[in-house]
Amino acid sequence: MLLAIDTATTRASVALHDGHTLRDEFTWEAVRKHTVTLAPHIRQILAASDVTAQTLTALAVCIGPGSYTGVRIGVAVAQGLAVTRHLPLIGVSTLDILVAAQPPDSRPLYALFAAGRKRAGFARYRWQSAQWEVESEVEIVTWAELAEQFSEPSIVVGEIEPQGWDALRPLGDLVEIPPPARHLRRAGFLADLAWARLRTGERGRPADVRPLYAR
Repeated sequence: MLLAIDTATTRASVALHDGHTLRDEFTWEAVRKHTVTLAPHIRQILAASDVTAQTLTALAVCIGPGSYTGVRIGVAVAQGLAVTRHLPLIGVSTLDILVAAQPPDSRPLYALFAAGRKRAGFARYRWQSAQWEVESEVEIVTWAELAEQFSEPSIVVGEIEPQGWDALRPLGDLVEIPPPARHLRRAGFLADLAWARLRTGERGRPADVRPLYAR
């Protein structure tokens, strides 16, 4: 049984996945309360599925980029559990988790996270070989600068703040913004990605998992 933890931004999420089935998942608005809300939600999801920390066999965690404090809290909790229980730990980036929920499309996909101070972090992905492949580094830009990135019809998913809507709306058909459910980063997809890597033989050493920050 794998426990997945994502506290990288204002939205946090935890999930339980047995390798075949997503057993349970909970996503909430953590804002600046990651420290006080994460442990209770982990206990709640374990109890709801009649699972204990002693029966976990692996962990996964979102390593960022995102909120400096949020990322560190999730990684610290996951590493603590992994080291204590001698379990493998898989770290997955914020945008890879978000992109895993998106259906195939021939257009470039811009995955976003809110970077604070009226800025957005993004990376560009493209559908290749039956999966989304990242084709740019993570960049931090203002919302106005993000609007200048689009030279061909594209899809935008992720955390779009009011300033972002104001900047993207004038682009019209050049940018498709999917329905709200597609913008939610879920720990269930984090768990899917982690299991796929464990099946390839990745050892998941906790010491190798480090927070990823974008500047």
